[in-house]
Amino acid sequence: MKTFRKILKTNALWAVVAVAVLLAAWQIAFVCVRNEYVLPGIGQTLTQFFALFSQGSFYVALGNTLARTIISFAVSFVLAAALAALSAVCAPFKTACSCIISVVRTLPTMAVTLMLLIWSTPRVAPAIVTALVLFPMVYSQFVAAIEGVDKDLLEMAKVYRVAPADRLTKIILPAVAPEVISQIGAGLSLGLKVMVSAEVLSYTLHSMGGLMQQANLYFEIPRFAALTLVCIIVGLLMELISLGLRRLTGRWQVKEGANVH
Repeated sequence: MKTFRKILKTNALWAVVAVAVLLAAWQIAFVCVRNEYVLPGIGQTLTQFFALFSQGSFYVALGNTLARTIISFAVSFVLAAALAALSAVCAPFKTACSCIISVVRTLPTMAVTLMLLIWSTPRVAPAIVTALVLFPMVYSQFVAAIEGVDKDLLEMAKVYRVAPADRLTKIILPAVAPEVISQIGAGLSLGLKVMVSAEVLSYTLHSMGGLMQQANLYFEIPRFAALTLVCIIVGLLMELISLGLRRLTGRWQVKEGANVH
């Protein structure tokens, strides 16, 4: 426990140092440019940032973007989990699935978004694009986690005729869960970034991307920077929540020599 607190304090200290360096670089760049239409100052951005929380349209936009991001991640997560499980028990399926994953991973996001706008709506297209971007990453995480399960432990479970349900809940899931859950925050954070980008390209109304597009069109650069800051903070919060979940699921991991009967 003391070691964890020490690590936490050290990480927090370096995080503060990193933020201070970024803010200093931002301020130096602003002083050099001296043009808020090119680069707004920290004070201007923070003023717009706090002003956002008094606007009802901001909450609607943030809620819509987060909802689409979570739904897209959930769809990719469930699909990736199902395909990874099938890949674990069927080698030919894994080979075929790997080829499909490679194709999906190389799809150009902008081209897919523009194509989907022809077939769907500005609200649906960003969600599909986000799911397509996240799916290969989540699938690879599941496959890596499953392949990392202790084979000797699984063989021992077979020798002692441990029930399949017990193997799943007491060996496989405890080994896979911490690794997968630790990546949820990064996945959601990436999903949010892709979602906002797709919303900007699609000009999705009542969304964070839509608000950014409006701010850009009307040259409201401090407001644009404030909206960007909101997305960064939300992404960081998602990753922090994921770290907390990993610490909780870490207690669930099977320890060497644990009884699985």
